[in-house]
Amino acid sequence: MFSSKTQNSVKTGIDPAQVVDKGEGPNTIVFLHGLFGTPEHWLSVMDRLSDRYRVIAPQLPVDPQPGRRRHGIRKISDLSEIVAEFIESLDLGPFVLCGNSLGGLVSIDLCAQHPDFAKGLVLAGSAGLFERSPIRGLRSRPTKEFVRTTVFGILHDHSLVTDELVDQWYESTLDRDYIRFVLRVSRATRDRTVENELADLKLPTLIIWGRNDEITPPSTGEEFQRRIKGSRLEFVDNCGHAPNWEQPGEFARLMEEFLPECFA
Repeated sequence: MFSSKTQNSVKTGIDPAQVVDKGEGPNTIVFLHGLFGTPEHWLSVMDRLSDRYRVIAPQLPVDPQPGRRRHGIRKISDLSEIVAEFIESLDLGPFVLCGNSLGGLVSIDLCAQHPDFAKGLVLAGSAGLFERSPIRGLRSRPTKEFVRTTVFGILHDHSLVTDELVDQWYESTLDRDYIRFVLRVSRATRDRTVENELADLKLPTLIIWGRNDEITPPSTGEEFQRRIKGSRLEFVDNCGHAPNWEQPGEFARLMEEFLPECFA
């Protein structure tokens, strides 16, 4: 699944063995997942776009790893700097940033701090304005049923919530050090608001939102559109907080319509 094109990214804190990198061409899309996401959640979208674009999805350093709390991020800007260094190490041509949830917040942070960094921005269930924490009530020893309920709150299509997925997430919660890290990142996400910076974004922006998103409700997507001048908002029906995962065909179709504007 993972590609080794990005061998020179070791120093950035992103493991090149955990980067999906496929497709070719002068124009690139960089996909950033959310707190509990992985590059795998972008694969179906990437497959649909890779015949025209180079598509890259790194595993952000928020996944369960030994010592993650000691070495991990403390504020959103820490993660943004890691992503910026990773992208710069690739020596890309024109590229678009596409982020879901936490990945959307990182994308906004990068575009706000570096106005000429990307050619376009795609936001899906982005943090930065309002977000109901998906881990409300998380304890040091969560039950498997708590994990299942948490995932149900993220995904509208509960058929995607397999026993294997629940078991995988539950296993990660048994690491107390990792849970403390997740809580720290969740607080950092809550504390990083971008409402005063959105008006300064001067790049084509597409906002794709799940109509049934319980984490960042549809009204949040509407608020992003109101604050980002010239942005386009598209709702996806029967879809929760991760439209790229739940409705990849529609997500890719909307991107296909939008991307030529960015790379014109």
